[in-house]
Amino acid sequence: MYKTQKDILDRIEQSNLKAFSTYDFLDLGNYKSISKGLELLEDEGHLKRARRGIYYKPSFNKTLGIECPPSINDIAEAISRQYNWDIIPSGNHALNLIGISTQVPSKIIYISNGPYREYDVGANKIIFKHSTTREISSISKRILISIQALKEIGKENVTDRQLKMINRFLDSKDKETINSGIRTTSWIYDALRRSICIQ
Repeated sequence: MYKTQKDILDRIEQSNLKAFSTYDFLDLGNYKSISKGLELLEDEGHLKRARRGIYYKPSFNKTLGIECPPSINDIAEAISRQYNWDIIPSGNHALNLIGISTQVPSKIIYISNGPYREYDVGANKIIFKHSTTREISSISKRILISIQALKEIGKENVTDRQLKMINRFLDSKDKETINSGIRTTSWIYDALRRSICIQ
């Protein structure tokens, strides 16, 4: 095994990344050597390819005896790092992450500060929709996901049950941020304020 391959594997073992691209390892060598290292690690069975340029280390559920691939969210995050985009789960995917919806959509939508792009990953399609920097701001991802979830629900359809689930999704720091004031549509901000008060 070449040194570059070993360095890549060591980095993977030390990180929490479930999926990754060449760009996650460019401090270990030039683009060509890292790309070749990843390809060799795939050929040797250490890594698998999720799609072109995106890899993951296989893990297995011993109880079920099956391989556990990375989530679509892990793959989307790897793609976003590859192109240096900021992304936020949107639509039904945001509802799914919070727990408001149990349906796993076949089209996973993210808003992004990059261009519009679509990627096929297995049976799923990942869609990145360009959005304004206002929607992808410096506040936490949990707050931004909650905002996208509320947009998907709609002003007239928000229930106390949904707000309670948003309350559980947000951490104490998020709630302090919301209480201090954030820039978003007035009805969404009102709903977020209600959510942090709900028990």
